[in-house]
Amino acid sequence: MKKTRLAIIGLGNGGRKCVEAIASDPATVLARVVRRIDSSPEPWLKAPAVTHISELKEVDAALICVPARGHGDCPRPAARPYSHRGMRTFSWRALPRTQVGYPSGRAAHKVPAIVGAGCDPGALSLFRSQFALLAPRGHTETSLHTGTSLHHTLAATGIQGVRKALATECTAVGGVLQRYVYVELEPSANAAAVEDAIVNDPLFLDEQTQVFAVPSIAALEETTHGVTLERRTAPAEASHASSLLEARYDEAGLAARMMLVAARSLPFPKAGAYTLLDLPPGALWGEQRPVAEKEWI
Repeated sequence: MKKTRLAIIGLGNGGRKCVEAIASDPATVLARVVRRIDSSPEPWLKAPAVTHISELKEVDAALICVPARGHGDCPRPAARPYSHRGMRTFSWRALPRTQVGYPSGRAAHKVPAIVGAGCDPGALSLFRSQFALLAPRGHTETSLHTGTSLHHTLAATGIQGVRKALATECTAVGGVLQRYVYVELEPSANAAAVEDAIVNDPLFLDEQTQVFAVPSIAALEETTHGVTLERRTAPAEASHASSLLEARYDEAGLAARMMLVAARSLPFPKAGAYTLLDLPPGALWGEQRPVAEKEWI
């Protein structure tokens, strides 16, 4: 299998996460990194670092990880020179197609660009759109939650069988407070008994509480974002269906993974600017599509 050769434009937090994502993907290889001239050397970087896109050689596509002002707010937008050099680009920024895609310019050079292939817009956009397909008449509520409750965390940690705990909270649709308690259990602990003890603790009785056993609280604390995405049908609908997604994630890491998934769609898109919703789901699996169909369909 021929690997897709990728370049990364910008080596900030997002760019570094893209380096990690590419290193873990057997279908791609990091060919070049474009950095500022005044950047310090990075001994851990395996790929050659250059200072201008004219130095990019034998690259199939570029992952644009520069700040938003580098796309449209500065006199020389970051995406424009790549299109003129016939290079496919993937950006996680939420930018208008007419600003980043340059449809006419990209059509002339026969190259595609995919924008908004990040976290939000990006991965969460796909979930919202799928939920809306299942419940076309309804309401979607997206609640971000990053805070933790020290008092509730300490209470959960005191439950027998719990080694460490992390309690978070968010406000659901209708203003109802929900509590999410993540627990790292002792080897001999009974997960069901721990959950029952927590939800029936007086401190948690007046709130909707869900308990999740995780391998490591320390690893969980490294993530800095959480989200609850809920889609409910309109009151007049007979089905009364609802869909719920609850997740914790590293925003830059998730965005990098989504950009890499978008890169799998090569060479499907024709010249022009696209969002993730323009791509068929199968294209996002790339050469892994036959395996994905057997496992997920």
